[in-house]
Amino acid sequence: MTFYWIYDLTNLQLAMISCGVCITYTWLGVILVGNALRRHTEDPAGIGDFVGQYLSALGLFFGLMLGLVAVASYENYGAAETAVSVEANQVAGLYRTVSAYPPPYRQQLQGAIYDYVDYVVEDAWPQYRRGVIPTDGPARVSAIQVRLFAVQPTRTGDQLVHAEALRQFSGFTEATRNRLEFVNTGLPSMLWLIVMIGAAMTLALLWFITNDLLWVRLTASGVLAIYVGLMMFFIAAMDHPLRGAYSISPDALVDLRTMIQAYRGSVESPTRYDAGR
Repeated sequence: MTFYWIYDLTNLQLAMISCGVCITYTWLGVILVGNALRRHTEDPAGIGDFVGQYLSALGLFFGLMLGLVAVASYENYGAAETAVSVEANQVAGLYRTVSAYPPPYRQQLQGAIYDYVDYVVEDAWPQYRRGVIPTDGPARVSAIQVRLFAVQPTRTGDQLVHAEALRQFSGFTEATRNRLEFVNTGLPSMLWLIVMIGAAMTLALLWFITNDLLWVRLTASGVLAIYVGLMMFFIAAMDHPLRGAYSISPDALVDLRTMIQAYRGSVESPTRYDAGR
């Protein structure tokens, strides 16, 4: 999906636009096509019955497809949320391990890890919500690596601690890469095209409702159009899990930052990041 401007909207605005487009498209067809059908055909009711049967079959297939796409978007959103939690756990484990180092390595590594967490929460995350991966993030990871590789323990106990720290650092970098993959991860454009064509075809069949009362035709078609619009909104809102108003928040990393500050005896009281949900 390339309509990234929709992620600059609030959830309410996006839902209203999605439903508004569907209901406008449907009602215009109901009024124009429906009235023309009644004027130029001898048996509009027969056409309506045939289209109703066809709508049942097409609606079944489209409903199944829409449901599967919605589930895929939700699972992708959950996987991204898990990736954030895994990274926070990896960083927390690394911080606890380096806390066993002797000075000055302990203070240097603790400071580098805190700097990375604070950077991700305050600087990187707002850019993720715009679909941008900042280029200065790897420098902070490298700062941890340089300080970690500078440690050359001689005692057996220190060597075991250092080996564990290296293992956790490797897990931390892998978790970071996994999280960054979700910044621009979304449904393929071709799948979005198929979903939109399916929605347009399904709603177009509602134009052939042949009830004599216009308000009945508008009500019946409007209900389905709003439902399709809401499903499209749900899929779009969750499609890019780190973008837009319904994006994943870095609360796991915020909690980790608070824990580090408490460990270091800091008096700073950070506020939780507002993800706009």
